[in-house]
Amino acid sequence: MYQPKFPLKFSDIDGAYESIRDIKLNIKQNVLFLLKTSPGEWPGHPEIGVGLKHFLFENYPSRNLLAINKRIKDQFSKYLPFLEVESKIIDKDQYGNALTDYNQVKLVVKYSIAPINDADFVEVAIAE
Repeated sequence: MYQPKFPLKFSDIDGAYESIRDIKLNIKQNVLFLLKTSPGEWPGHPEIGVGLKHFLFENYPSRNLLAINKRIKDQFSKYLPFLEVESKIIDKDQYGNALTDYNQVKLVVKYSIAPINDADFVEVAIAE
């Protein structure tokens, strides 16, 4: 079964909306949804979600912001158990400049997809 591709677009081929047909892209969308969903937001499953937007105004390095890695591990082990996940907060750009000077930090989540023997990552900006 395929899930709709976001942002939603009408499709004459897939039915109402364009679908994601690639398993790797399907998993990537599930990873992003899990990261961006806030606990209490999903009907019938109030515990699901990392809730990245709750970390938006956290100072770096705060205890709450650094605890995000444990929250990610816990959520992935419960809701996407077929993925091995590693997350890291990035506070410097590729040139070594501090992102905190621009009120930013990035979260990089790398994951291995055991059933298809592949890996991927997502990068999400968390502004202070």
